[in-house]
Amino acid sequence: MAGKKIYLNPNSKHHFWWYVAGILLTPVLGLGIYLIIKKRREITSITCKITDQTITVTNSTYSQTIDLVNINHIDVHKRWIDKKFGIGTLSLQTGSRTVEMPGMENPQNLANLIMKAAESERIRLQKLKESRQKKPTNENLTKDKLDYLTGLWQQGLISNEDFEEERKHFES
Repeated sequence: MAGKKIYLNPNSKHHFWWYVAGILLTPVLGLGIYLIIKKRREITSITCKITDQTITVTNSTYSQTIDLVNINHIDVHKRWIDKKFGIGTLSLQTGSRTVEMPGMENPQNLANLIMKAAESERIRLQKLKESRQKKPTNENLTKDKLDYLTGLWQQGLISNEDFEEERKHFES
């Protein structure tokens, strides 16, 4: 699963009222067409990329990236019309900021999946940290020291008597 990426785009139904206003305002100097085109560009410029470790929300003016491990809570916001269409806005909350993913389909399921992924990433990082903190065993240290001592003896840097005396300490 390493390197897996998922790209999500907002559902156009999220801007339902802008489309309705655009249709109603079309007879007024084409203002409605302008509104529809503007909202369509806005919707298509938003992309949410979810990877194994990060979530990046990008639109035409900015990009926000948060690490999964930093996500503490996810709020799902649904307007009454969003409930009808089965969409909503996810607010991903970290300790210091909030990133929004607007117009997502099945927002509650997506929020649950993101929280599971965040918990899995926290567990993975904890195990990685624990494995790095493990100290080498005495057996490995003894073998390394014996190899070092043997190297010194082979190079003639220590005498045979010194080598035999030190080697006895490792064998016991």
